Amino acid sequence: MDAGNRFATCVYSVGYAAVTPYEYSSLTLGLVAFAAVVWQLRMLSRSTDQDHDRRRKQATMEYLTANMDRRKALFDQGIPAERDRRGIADLINLSLSGDDHATKQITAYLTTYNFLAVGAQADAFDQEVIHEAWGGFIIAVWNNYRPWIEAQREKHGEPSVYENLEWLAGHMTTLRSARSAMNAGNLPRQGQPVL
Repeated sequence: MDAGNRFATCVYSVGYAAVTPYEYSSLTLGLVAFAAVVWQLRMLSRSTDQDHDRRRKQATMEYLTANMDRRKALFDQGIPAERDRRGIADLINLSLSGDDHATKQITAYLTTYNFLAVGAQADAFDQEVIHEAWGGFIIAVWNNYRPWIEAQREKHGEPSVYENLEWLAGHMTTLRSARSAMNAGNLPRQGQPVL
């Protein structure tokens, strides 16, 4: 019996099969090919995630840009600026006293922000972009129009009126607080001079 047959017989008798160099290289090549496919799938997944993120940010910017004209038109019709507390309080008083025009103005204005909030909750809009572009506006709108919103919820017996806007304002407040804590001492507050 030659040495090759004795080895095969010995291995076979222990319960193992002998692997030839050709089979070993085929197995190695198969494992390398499998690892390459797994790597390509991971890269494709990462690329898809990045593309989704880019598209979400683009959609957010398009919505915000399109609504700048809408906001300007509403301002021209008499809606006060987001931070004009006195003007907003006067408009709310008009609406609550039965002025249908004031109610329609407020409703049209708040609907813009509520739709933005729905998009953010559905992950169609990017929350960081919203925060950077309109975060302060959203917080101010919620804070200043909250009495009117609560009156509408009570009047209609519908506690979910503008709940998406409420969620977005809360989320923007959380982002702003977290960012302020991270940047404490680094930058002056918005509107403050750099010394």
